[in-house]
Amino acid sequence: MSAVAAVSRSELVQKARQFPARAFTLWGALLAVAGGAVFLWVLAGGGASRAWQGWHVNFMFWTGLAQALVVFAATQKLAKGHWSGLVIRLAEAAAAFLWVSVALYLGLIVGRAHIFSWLHEPRPDLGGWLTAKFFFVRNGLIYLLLAWLSWRFVRHDMAPDIRELGDGRPADRLEGRDAISREAALLVVGYAFGYSLLAFELVMSLAHKWVSNLYGAFYFMGSFLAALMALAVLVLAVRRRMGLDGLFSATQQHDLGKLCFGFSVFWAYLMWAQFLVIWYGNLPEETFFIFYRLLGPWKPIGVAVFLLVFVLPFVGLLGVRPKKYPPAFVTLALVCLAGIWLERYLEIVPSINGGAGPAIGVPEIGVTVLFGGLFLLSYGWFGARYPMLSPRLAADTLERERH
Repeated sequence: MSAVAAVSRSELVQKARQFPARAFTLWGALLAVAGGAVFLWVLAGGGASRAWQGWHVNFMFWTGLAQALVVFAATQKLAKGHWSGLVIRLAEAAAAFLWVSVALYLGLIVGRAHIFSWLHEPRPDLGGWLTAKFFFVRNGLIYLLLAWLSWRFVRHDMAPDIRELGDGRPADRLEGRDAISREAALLVVGYAFGYSLLAFELVMSLAHKWVSNLYGAFYFMGSFLAALMALAVLVLAVRRRMGLDGLFSATQQHDLGKLCFGFSVFWAYLMWAQFLVIWYGNLPEETFFIFYRLLGPWKPIGVAVFLLVFVLPFVGLLGVRPKKYPPAFVTLALVCLAGIWLERYLEIVPSINGGAGPAIGVPEIGVTVLFGGLFLLSYGWFGARYPMLSPRLAADTLERERH
């Protein structure tokens, strides 16, 4: 028998309204304003290149993370994962940021001269594929389509809960199951194809003639790992404020920890699979991208990425106790998130900074604070309008855990 607390459906309905939306909104607004001010100050001070490069790094990091959070919720629907009933809405809430990211995509257009080198060095070998209008329109449409698919999925899954909170009648656990599963399947497939193409377009195209068929999967699975780590931080940060201390059990936390551990190992496997083929083939158009980042001034960043994303989470989450001990779990999750941010920096900046070494300072931190603030702000907006706990899914999770 599990030690999870017994709770009535009416109590779950009440807890669905206890998300600290005001705190998220306040902190998000403060961070966004501070980060935005730093970004504008850097632009005005002649640091446009680093400012826009930082914009691109953070756009790829935060948008991938938010999209993968919603995709995680979709995978739970398709896999019939009943353990995640208390946390799934925290993942679905990231759909609000996806609409913000569509607006942030315009920043790539405004700062394109500082990001996309092929604007100055045309690639006639690719025909009309890398032409500015076609490039920005098609990728913008991909982001718009996936934001729409994500919102459709989330709205279908929230509909029974919104009705329950409105009229007080408990929603059936299976209500709308077929429509929700259909939307989830469309979203997962769209994510795999769409984010593979976006990785090729927005990152691989920055490095002249570098090719890797695996990079698309490496990017979207890395974003999925970031989403799992971010979900762990979110749920452990808000569970007390939402009154979930006795409901989000050590068993559920352990399940989430096992996913974080497993996908950290999978990230390392994809990295090795990509490196091995490039090393074995020894083709200059492939090896230069890897070795440039493993030698010279970029080597410390490359080593840090491997340590933060794989080695430390692997060692730290290998046992059962760290997964169930919130301070250790949160610390390792934040370490991994920092590593994935550095990975995006390592993939993007060396391709566009004209041979300079790494420089992480005020411009990069300011843009990161701006994007992080907008992420929190979008959560606050969502949490103030929609139930941040699904009573029907939470009740199912608790019932199954008690038995």
